[in-house]
Amino acid sequence: MQARKIIKNTAIDVWRSVTVYSAFYKHHKAVNNGSNFEKTRLTENEEKEYRSYWKVLSPIISIKTVEISKSLSGKFDKRIIPEEIYALHVEPYLNDNKAITFFENKSIYSKWFNKSVFPTNFFHKFNGIYYNNNFIIIDDIEEFIDNEINEADFPIVIKPNKGTIGGAGVNFIKDKNEVKKIIKEYSDLVAEEKIQQSNFMVEVNEAGISTVRVTLYRDKNGESHILETNLRMGKDGSLDNEGDGGIACNIDLNSVLNTYATDRYANKYLEHPNSNFTFAGKKLPLYKELVETSKDIFTEVIGARIAGLDMILDSNQNWRCIELSFFGLTTKPSQYGGDPFLGRYTDEIVNDIVSFDK
Repeated sequence: MQARKIIKNTAIDVWRSVTVYSAFYKHHKAVNNGSNFEKTRLTENEEKEYRSYWKVLSPIISIKTVEISKSLSGKFDKRIIPEEIYALHVEPYLNDNKAITFFENKSIYSKWFNKSVFPTNFFHKFNGIYYNNNFIIIDDIEEFIDNEINEADFPIVIKPNKGTIGGAGVNFIKDKNEVKKIIKEYSDLVAEEKIQQSNFMVEVNEAGISTVRVTLYRDKNGESHILETNLRMGKDGSLDNEGDGGIACNIDLNSVLNTYATDRYANKYLEHPNSNFTFAGKKLPLYKELVETSKDIFTEVIGARIAGLDMILDSNQNWRCIELSFFGLTTKPSQYGGDPFLGRYTDEIVNDIVSFDK
C-alpha cells in the first residue's frame, strides 16, 4: 500500500500539519523534562514494527507517544496511535460531516436528547439575547432570575454553550446576585443544574466533580462501539479536564480501573493526591448501564463517527451526560495506561482510511 500523503498542495494543509507536529513536539518535550517516570525506549524490533504499521497513513511517524506508553505501562502495543496521526488523519476522516457542528452547542442537549439524561437547564444566552428553557426570549433577565430560579437550585453551573474546550469558562455560582453579575461576561452561555454525585464519585474526589469519559466509534454499518473509558478527576481544586490540571485513570472493558492515573504530562499517581483513593483493584459501578446510556445518546448524534461523552453517576445511581465532544479528543488516558485509543477497532479504522485514500 502507498503511504498516505499528509501534506497536500494547499497552504492550509501545510500550515495545519506543521502546527500539529509542532504542538505535540513541545508537549512531548515537556513530558520528557517534567514527568516522574523512567523513560523506556523501544527495542529495534519494536520500532521497526511500529513504523511499519503506521507508515500506511503517514511518512512522518513519531515514536514519542508509544515510548511514553511503554515507559508508564511496561508494555508495547503497535496499535498505540501517534497523537499527531490521530489529529491529522483519523479524527478528520471519521468526523468530516458538517452536520456535527449542530451538536457542538450545549444549549441544544436537553432539547434534542432525552432530557432526563442531561442537566436541567434554567436559561440560555445566544449572541447577547437571553432565552428560557423552551427557547422563548426573556425580556428582563434579572426579573427572570429573581422569579424563576429558587435558592434550592444553587449551586448552578454557568458555562459557554459553544466554542470552548477543556473546561474553559465554567463557573459554579452560589447565589442570584452572582448569577446576575457573571452572565454579563458571556455572549453565549447555558445555565444549568450542578448534578449531585454518587457516593462512589464523592469517595474518589469529594472536593470536585469526577466524570467518566466514554469514547464511542460508529462503524460503516452504523453500529456503535465503545473504544475506551477513563475516570477523570480534578486535582488540587481543578476541574477534571487534563488541561485544567486534572488526572485520568484508564478503565478496561470489564470495568476495572487501571493501577494508576496520569496527568497530561504523564506523571503517575497510584492514588488520588487529595482523597487518597487508590485505583488498583477498584471497579467502576454500573458499567453496563454506562455503556447502554452512552450508546443511546450516540445513536441520536447525526454525522459523527467518533465522539467523547462526559458522563457522571448521580446521587440516584443514574448515569447522566454533561457534555459531548467531537474534535480535539485526547488519546492520552487510555494510551498512557497502555491500551490503544482506538482499541480493538484500530486495524479496521486504519484500513478504512487507506481504502478511502486510494
